Order: sequence, then C-alpha cells, then structure tokens
Amino acid sequence: MANELLIPSVGPIQNRTDIGAKDKLAKNGGVSFNQVLQGQLQEKSSAIDGSALSNSSLKFSAHAMSRLKDRSISMNKEQLTKLENAVDTANAKGAKESLILTSDAAFIVSIKNKTVITVLDRNAMNGNVFTNIDSTVVV
Repeated sequence: MANELLIPSVGPIQNRTDIGAKDKLAKNGGVSFNQVLQGQLQEKSSAIDGSALSNSSLKFSAHAMSRLKDRSISMNKEQLTKLENAVDTANAKGAKESLILTSDAAFIVSIKNKTVITVLDRNAMNGNVFTNIDSTVVV
C-alpha cells in the first residue's frame, strides 16, 4: 500500500478554441476567418493581372500588394516581365536588395528571395530616401 501511486481525478477536457466562436461569427455577419482572408487576398491580387502573377517567378509581399492597391498601380504581363528581367540582371551582378525604377513606379525587391517588398508610384518617390539597398536597376 505504501508504494501505490494516487492519481487525482480529472474532469472532461474542453475544447477551449471554440469558446466564443459563435459570438465572433455572428459579429462578422456569419463569415469565417478563412472567408474574410480569401476575400482580402483576392482583392489585393486584383491590382495585378492574375494570369501574369500566377506565371511570374516573383512574389509580392502583403505590404507590396497593399501599396499596389492603395496607390492604384496596375501591372500587366509586359510590365511584370520587365520587372522579372531587372531582378535577373541585379541577381547576375550579385545584388541582394535592389531599387528597380520603371517609368511608372519604384520597386524595392529582395533579389535573393525574388520578392517585391514595397512599391511607390512616381508621385510618392519625390523626396524619399531609399535605404538598405545595394543596387539600382533602371528599366
């Protein structure tokens, strides 16, 4: 009897993640988080020609997508191809973070990750100082 281990009684385990979930869905009009997220992603990607983006070797950060939308910057397949070529050129020269200037916009791109970090239109470029870049490509 001295060597017996006493295990205390434990009640049923409750799924804590569902607490209040029905209230949150009701506040959002019955829309799930995933539905809201997918809607936001689709809305942000509409600034770029969808077929061009899906075939692109470049990725656009959420911040860059937001800037494209907020600043009404649209990109077609030809513009995206020019941007990809500029990234390839910078990569061939050993660049890591580049400022890529086009006639309409400026793109800060992580060359290593092939990711557009942010985008500025011509009006937003005036007076800005670009830091943390090691190269510039003019397209």
